[in-house]
Amino acid sequence: MKINKKNEKWEKEENADIVIKVHEAQIGHLHEQTWIALTGVIVVTFSVCFALWGIIPRWKLLSWGGVLIFIYIARAYFTKIFQKRSIAGPQIYEWAKLHVSGVMASGFMWALPPLFLWPTDSPVHQLIWPICIVSLTAAAISTYCTWMPSYISFLLLSMLPLSLRLLWEGGMVHTVLGLLGLFFTVFLVKTGRMMHSASVVSLVMGIRNESLNGFLSEEKAKQEELTRKLQIAHDQLRKLSMTDELTGLWNRRFLNATISEDVAQVMRNYHNIGPMLEKPLIKDIDIIFAIVDLDHFKAVNDTYGHIAGDQVLTQMRQILIESSREMDTVIRWGGEEFMVVARNVCRDNYVFLVERIRRAVETHRFDIGERKALRLTCSVGAAAFPFLQKFPDGLSWDRVVEVADASLYAAKHSGRNAWVGIIPTAKATMEDLTSDFVKNIPELIDCGKLEMKTNLPDNVIVSWSESRMDLSVSGKTDRVVAYFG
Repeated sequence: MKINKKNEKWEKEENADIVIKVHEAQIGHLHEQTWIALTGVIVVTFSVCFALWGIIPRWKLLSWGGVLIFIYIARAYFTKIFQKRSIAGPQIYEWAKLHVSGVMASGFMWALPPLFLWPTDSPVHQLIWPICIVSLTAAAISTYCTWMPSYISFLLLSMLPLSLRLLWEGGMVHTVLGLLGLFFTVFLVKTGRMMHSASVVSLVMGIRNESLNGFLSEEKAKQEELTRKLQIAHDQLRKLSMTDELTGLWNRRFLNATISEDVAQVMRNYHNIGPMLEKPLIKDIDIIFAIVDLDHFKAVNDTYGHIAGDQVLTQMRQILIESSREMDTVIRWGGEEFMVVARNVCRDNYVFLVERIRRAVETHRFDIGERKALRLTCSVGAAAFPFLQKFPDGLSWDRVVEVADASLYAAKHSGRNAWVGIIPTAKATMEDLTSDFVKNIPELIDCGKLEMKTNLPDNVIVSWSESRMDLSVSGKTDRVVAYFG
């Protein structure tokens, strides 16, 4: 229970948690100040005993001083226990009561001198008590102002008996001193209340700010956690939007979102090289786009069902990952088409990549369940970016993908289980890169401006007729089956 039965006004207006925190701070400060108060009172006690030694019977002084010292020791002991235990919560009020009891005991002992230790025969020595008691009450106001019952009890117990004794003595000097004592008592009460109110306001504001800072910190932590979760969810959603649901590979959206950085890096490399020489530079700074299409995949779905088709597409993921490098990107291009984006390669080496893919598919046994396995083949079309080394800005990356797509259709319509790749020769110029460039690929091959490489046998005519073109290439092709043994 609280010491004061009637709550102060501010306590009724404040939150219960803030009230108890303010009281904890007040009573904690009260016990901290006790050490200073006890030190001062002990000094004053010994000073009084020394000044009145021989004026007042010694046994009275020793008895009075001994009891005071005992009270001081007891108060010091309980203060030490309070600080050692770090008392908080409702228990704080019990220790506040204990403190007030100790202060009242001290005040009562300082109320006795004007009654029993008064030097009646020495008006000069009588002034010692007003000087000491007034200074002690003023000090009590400053040290105990955070807790009203403590300073009020000491003030009233010590000052009122002194004032009444001075009035009782009579005479102008004593009467004036007695009235001044009463006035000083009222003045100290007012001053104590002002100091107490100021300390309450300071503590309330401090605790409010601390609570607000704690609340803001918690809200900030919650906001940061929510932001982190939202970012994770956004990243996951973004990844899902860029990931093929069936195979787990990246999709076209991912390529469109990320290829610009790779293209920019290639362009920086070419611009750093400076003017191109007539002889093509052999450096691992190109990007190869290889489009892979499963042959006769529709027949798989028609014969064995779409579940079997999905199993085939899922197994293509591992085949393509194992056939490419770790730094390359494998993409589900759509339907039964896939794309491998190989970075930092030499354009002439694309033949190794596409043949490795073709052979891996050809030799793989596609497990479609129910102890059934299929043998399938694929067709691959490839092209390098930048298309013209001497003019790296001549053809955009998506136009290069169109070249690879046209090469894929040429491979499919020339027998399947094949790959076709297109790279320009030294004769190619910017004027050749017209809006109809892809349609003109067969003519550019015939006139030596484009070089076609393929694994198809020499006796097979590469047909471009069904790959959105009306021409076939019968010569000037580079057959590279021998490269792979």
